Amino acid sequence: MGAKQSKLSGGQDHPRHILVVEDDGSYRWVLRRLLESAFGDEISVEEAPTGDDAIVRIDLGEPPLDLILLDLSLPGHSGFEILGHLRANERTRRVPVIVVTSSQEESDVRRAYELGANSFVSKSDSPEKTLQRLRLLPVYWLELNRLPEEDASDSKSRASRRSSTSSAGP
Repeated sequence: MGAKQSKLSGGQDHPRHILVVEDDGSYRWVLRRLLESAFGDEISVEEAPTGDDAIVRIDLGEPPLDLILLDLSLPGHSGFEILGHLRANERTRRVPVIVVTSSQEESDVRRAYELGANSFVSKSDSPEKTLQRLRLLPVYWLELNRLPEEDASDSKSRASRRSSTSSAGP
């Protein structure tokens, strides 16, 4: 599905904001390219190479995030700590979080879901298999998945935050 064919749900006229929290620079690059090839200008991809950078971006809150791809093993705050931080905050508790990690441990899968992960994907030993797995994730979470409606006050405040950030430029 190319950027020209895809139109993200909701009829939005602003890009959806995705945060990629990954310490491996080459893996961040791959994730960015997958996302941009699928959605083009319909998304804005931000990167956080450490858990500390992710916490700073999450706490900044502007623009609001629409999706987070999260590694568990990070310098600074771990992915588990970031999940706890996201779910403890009213503003970020509904943001979909996809854990993308090299861990194959059942205890990590269980803990990630207990802390509020929406999906858990293990990085494969094969780059081709990993790419196959990752190609479908943003389509599902940004196009097909439906999140609960925000109440009227949340919706108005989010819309005003988005319009103020879009008029401020990049």
